Amino acid sequence: MTDTPTTTEPNRTPRRRRALALVAFGIITTTAASSLAVPSVGAAPAAPEVVVQARSGDPVALLADQALASLASSGDEYARLRNQLAEMVATRLGLDPDQMSAAWAAADARHQRALLVALTQIGLAYRRNALRPGVAFDCSGLTSYAWASAGVPIPRSSGRQIRAVARRDASTAQAGDLVYYPGHVMLWLGVERAVVHASDPSRPIEVRNIKRKSLTFGDPTG
Repeated sequence: MTDTPTTTEPNRTPRRRRALALVAFGIITTTAASSLAVPSVGAAPAAPEVVVQARSGDPVALLADQALASLASSGDEYARLRNQLAEMVATRLGLDPDQMSAAWAAADARHQRALLVALTQIGLAYRRNALRPGVAFDCSGLTSYAWASAGVPIPRSSGRQIRAVARRDASTAQAGDLVYYPGHVMLWLGVERAVVHASDPSRPIEVRNIKRKSLTFGDPTG
């Protein structure tokens, strides 16, 4: 007589049972981890990790990288490194360190991140049409990289960048905002006409207090 088929689980070897158990455990673990990864209320969108492929060795770039690494904590260590970096940059430019520190502290988190990212590239080469972190940038390559790293994509060319952002002036701009004059775009350091920029092949990416009187300011966050 032929046995009647049943709906019971088919016979499995011990090895197959262990394999299935491991698969099930992996699915459960992944699901649990995903359910725990809930961003805090009001948190800024996650920014792409900044990977420096080649370092210039400039002290500003090295300290900016340390400050950037501690930014997520938003604690005393980050504030200490940020203020130390502001003092270093201000001293290099002959400006008031306290004023620059205060300007950076007053900027929102995205502006601070964009500024720090740009400063990690100090000392690297200017190269036309380049956007190569740790290697070379042109002016709009540097600004678009910095702001994309802060979670705010902006157009690639300098003219399109300034047209796309919300206009500001020196009294309403934040450190990290775009500064523009025809043909060139930079990130403002929050004091006077101090900027970080990639200017031309004869100069590395640098901080500088530019002399132009007519400048346009713009905020990529709107």
